[in-house]
Amino acid sequence: MPAAPRSGVTIQGRTPKLIDGLDRLMESIIPTSRLPGFRRLAIFLLGAICLLLGLGATAEEIKIGGTGNALGAMRLLAAAFNREHPAIQARVLNSIGSSGAIKGVPKGAVDIGLSSRPLTDEEGAAGAVFTEYARTLTVLSVATKSQVRAITREQIADIYSGHFHQWPDGTPIRPVLRQQGDDNTRQLKTLSPTVEQALEAAEQRQGLPFAVTDQEAADKIESIPGAIGVTTLALIESETRSLRPLTLDGIEPRVENGVSGTYPLVKHFYLLTQPQPRAAVQDFIAFLRSPAGRNILIQSGHWLP
Repeated sequence: MPAAPRSGVTIQGRTPKLIDGLDRLMESIIPTSRLPGFRRLAIFLLGAICLLLGLGATAEEIKIGGTGNALGAMRLLAAAFNREHPAIQARVLNSIGSSGAIKGVPKGAVDIGLSSRPLTDEEGAAGAVFTEYARTLTVLSVATKSQVRAITREQIADIYSGHFHQWPDGTPIRPVLRQQGDDNTRQLKTLSPTVEQALEAAEQRQGLPFAVTDQEAADKIESIPGAIGVTTLALIESETRSLRPLTLDGIEPRVENGVSGTYPLVKHFYLLTQPQPRAAVQDFIAFLRSPAGRNILIQSGHWLP
């Protein structure tokens, strides 16, 4: 269960009670029958002082960052956590990638890192502790306005190699590429040696759209006519993207197919923290693992390991 909120001043929803309390206090000092105008001014000034003191009490901040594939669900979790813990403010950064999280946590730049890959031996030596917290599907996707609903390994290879140029409706096919080392692309390459060769050939093609972050890739798949690209079911559902994950070799991109092992591409998400994280960080992790946190993950395209 999440720990009780820490000490702090919260004024939201308490202003009427504050004024009533000041009114009673001033009545005991200056009865209404005497100097009513002064009494009202005194209440106003005391109330202003109390409000300023309340606003000056800032919440303890937790910085969360890492792979873009995990950010949508983490923002949902942070919003729910912040409502229950008003003295703590969980803030999810824009995408810094798995490598950014792995480097940032040991240095204290990030309190909770999000990675879509485990640490290497060298990275682990830096001192971060990592734990798998959820899984999702890695998928090929198109915009929901597209008529395309399914794809095969052979078609993926033909698309990225440039042998397959148009969708059935005549729209030019525009594969969205990612930088070398991108984990989604790495997973896609595992589908077959032919797909791997095609993706490597695509890196040499001129004029194809390119995205640096997972969110930029999703933006371009949504907006460029004929675009196709790799993303995750978690990103699509947690960010309510206008994207359609494609059936792969006849296997629908559904969570149950990932759980059963039928769907071939599974993404693992890891939390990274320092060996002894501060209490606020532990509170957030406890919330993530609570029934409320688990439900948010399940409702946004994840399943639990």
